[in-house]
Amino acid sequence: MVETASSTTRPKVVRIIGRLNIGGPARQACYLHHALRDEFDTTLIAGHLDVQEGDMSYLLAPDEPGVEWLGSMSRPIRLWNDLLSMLAILRVLRRVKPQIVHTHTAKAGAVGRVAAILAGVPVLVHTYHGHVFRGYFNNAATWIFQCIERMLNLFTTRVIALSESQASELADEFQVVPRSKVTVLSNGFEFPIHVGSADASAARSHLRQELALNADDFVALWTGRLVPIKGVDLLADVIREAQQKAPHMVFLIAGDGILKQELFERTAGCTNLKWLGWRKDISELWFAADCALLTSLNEGTPAALIEAMAAGKPFVSVEVGGVGDLAMDAKAMPNLPGAKQAGNGFITERNSNVLLQCLQQVAQDPQLAQDMGRMGCALAHGKYS
Repeated sequence: MVETASSTTRPKVVRIIGRLNIGGPARQACYLHHALRDEFDTTLIAGHLDVQEGDMSYLLAPDEPGVEWLGSMSRPIRLWNDLLSMLAILRVLRRVKPQIVHTHTAKAGAVGRVAAILAGVPVLVHTYHGHVFRGYFNNAATWIFQCIERMLNLFTTRVIALSESQASELADEFQVVPRSKVTVLSNGFEFPIHVGSADASAARSHLRQELALNADDFVALWTGRLVPIKGVDLLADVIREAQQKAPHMVFLIAGDGILKQELFERTAGCTNLKWLGWRKDISELWFAADCALLTSLNEGTPAALIEAMAAGKPFVSVEVGGVGDLAMDAKAMPNLPGAKQAGNGFITERNSNVLLQCLQQVAQDPQLAQDMGRMGCALAHGKYS
C-alpha cells in the first residue's frame, strides 16, 4: 500500500502574524498558508486590524481552514491584551502540537515566541519584515526592545531577514541576533501585468482617465499606511514644494491611516494631489504612474518599490533600510548634494527639496525615466518574481 501525505504524517507548522493589514507581511503569511499545504499541516494565527488600516484578509477564503483569529492581538502595546494573546496562542499550540512555529512582525514575534517556548515547540523561526529599532520609540524604549529581542533570539532556531542590509542591521548594528542564525530570503511577488503588454497599456489608459489625469501630467505614486514611520510629514513637504515649483506634477496617495487628517491639513490648498484610499489594484495603478515616491523613516524591503520597478517605473526614495539593496550601482551626484543616482532610480537624504529635484529630473528626461524603468523591471522580475 502506498503511503500518502496526511495530517498525521506531514510536519505541523503554526504561523503567527500580528494582523492582516495591507502590506508584505500579510501577503507572505497568507500565500505560505496556501502554498505549503501539500507538505505541511498549516495553521495561521492572526490578530485584528488597527484604526484605519486596510484589510488584506481577502487573500483568505471566508471559511479558510486552519485559521485562528485572536481579538486580543493588535498593533499597540497593551500589556493585558498582550498577555491574553500569549495565553490564547499557547492554548492553540498545545492543541495543535506543531513541530515549527514561524512568527511575522514585532508583536507576533514577541508573544508568539514566548508562547512557543512555553509550549516546548522544537523549531522557532522569526521573519523580520522590518524592525522597531529606529524611528518608532525613544532611546530608552528602543533599548528595552533590543534586550527583549536578544533574549527571544537565544531560543529562536532561525531568523529570516529580507535583505542583506537588514541582516547587517540586525546582527552588526543592533546586535540582536548572531549573524550565524540569520538567513536572507528576498520577498517573492506575483506580477500579473507585464511592461509593454496590451494589459499594461489598457490599465494606464483606463486609470488615467478614471483619475482625471492630463496627458502631460507627471504622476508620482506614494502608497502605504499614513502613519509616522512612513514619513508623512516629509511627503507633505514634497507636495507643498511641488505645488509651487512643478505645476505638472501630480501625487497619487494610495493608502489611509491615523495621519490622514494631518496630511490633509498640511497640504491644504494644494491641487496637485489625489486621495485614493486603500486600493486592491495597486499592480495596475503603477502603470498609471510615472514614478514611485517613498519617504519612510524605516523600511525592510519596500514592496512598493519592487512593484513599481516590475511595472517599469523608476523610483525616488529616501535612503533607508533595504532601499539601498534595490538601488543599482548608486553614485553620488556632484550637482545635487544629498542625492545618489542609481541605474533604476534616485536615493536621497531626508530633504524635501532634494527629493523634488530628483522627481523633476525624472519628469524632464523621458529617456532617463525609460532607461531606469527598464533596468528596474529586469531587477524586479529577475530577483523578486
